[in-house]
Amino acid sequence: MIALARAAAICAAANALSLAVAAWVFDRFDVRLGWFVVAVVLFTVLTMVLRGVVVSTVNRFARGYTIAGGLVLTLLVLVLTEVAVPRDGFSIDGWGTWVGVTLIVWAASVAFGEVDNVAPVAQRR
Repeated sequence: MIALARAAAICAAANALSLAVAAWVFDRFDVRLGWFVVAVVLFTVLTMVLRGVVVSTVNRFARGYTIAGGLVLTLLVLVLTEVAVPRDGFSIDGWGTWVGVTLIVWAASVAFGEVDNVAPVAQRR
């Protein structure tokens, strides 16, 4: 339980940092402070849940699929977060912004994966 809380805290910190950097880099990515906290919490929960599902269903040796899947997963979670959070609190406009934000947040999640040494339940055999 403590390991899960630690992993969630590290994941939330990585997500907060990556979303803040992406908002700073891209003018068409708008995040308001109050909604930023909501977005980070929602993004973190969705990422951790969906990451667990993906990891438990994808062959560990399919690295190419894992990279593409990670990008798709990041994009999906960004879309779900944008749908759930009001537009005046969290909005991404333009395909270039979507691609850039996805890449920044995905890269942070890869870095998080290197720091997070708590293996998902499916890998603890």
